[in-house]
Amino acid sequence: MRYKVIFAYDGTNYFGYAKQPYKKTIQGEIEGVLQTIFQKDLTIYASGRTDKGVHALNQVIHFDIENEIDEDRLLTSMNKMLPDDIYIKSIEKVDENFHARFSAKQKMYEYLVNVGEYNPLRRNFEHFIKDLDIDKMEEASKLFVGKHSFKNFTSKEEDEENFVREIVKVEFVKERGYLRIRFLGNGFMKYQVRKMVGVLFEIGKGKIDENFITKYLDLENRDIVTYTAPSNGLYLKEVIY
Repeated sequence: MRYKVIFAYDGTNYFGYAKQPYKKTIQGEIEGVLQTIFQKDLTIYASGRTDKGVHALNQVIHFDIENEIDEDRLLTSMNKMLPDDIYIKSIEKVDENFHARFSAKQKMYEYLVNVGEYNPLRRNFEHFIKDLDIDKMEEASKLFVGKHSFKNFTSKEEDEENFVREIVKVEFVKERGYLRIRFLGNGFMKYQVRKMVGVLFEIGKGKIDENFITKYLDLENRDIVTYTAPSNGLYLKEVIY
């Protein structure tokens, strides 16, 4: 039997999603709880990894188990046993052809920017920065849309698809004191969103212009951009199947 789980987490106190030896991770916490409940080793498979300090509103995993389970009872048990910064939102039985990663069609990431007054209580959940030319950033962000090689916008050493990803849409949502930058695409590599946002910040501060994106996007030679936005403002918002 295969089960799909949707959950949220605050990534502040974790060394990212993926399990690592002797480090606290999201995967490690969830697998540990499932193994306690079912009294056997279980491996979970996620839609993708998130970096240290990155949050998720709707991360998706799947796992397999021999017998059919009571989804509501398992959800309640998991939320009782998991730390308060991880919350299971739903559990459902799915077809065995479903795969949390390979069945995903698109993902949406959101970067939350506080452009108003600094709030120390929100420091782990937003990036504070002022005096940005948001209109210039929004115009420059359009250059990311489409199918491109993002080899210089990721720290990933190698990729089976030659670093090519498609950005379907970049959306700027302006609220009082806040800016939400949303990226919808068919997939994202390590640090890709943070590097795109980091470049947009530099454009917004007037330190570089949109020609920087034109230069480094689809560049055949590997010359990784050094601008990387902090992890605390980044959220995995949605996985679309």
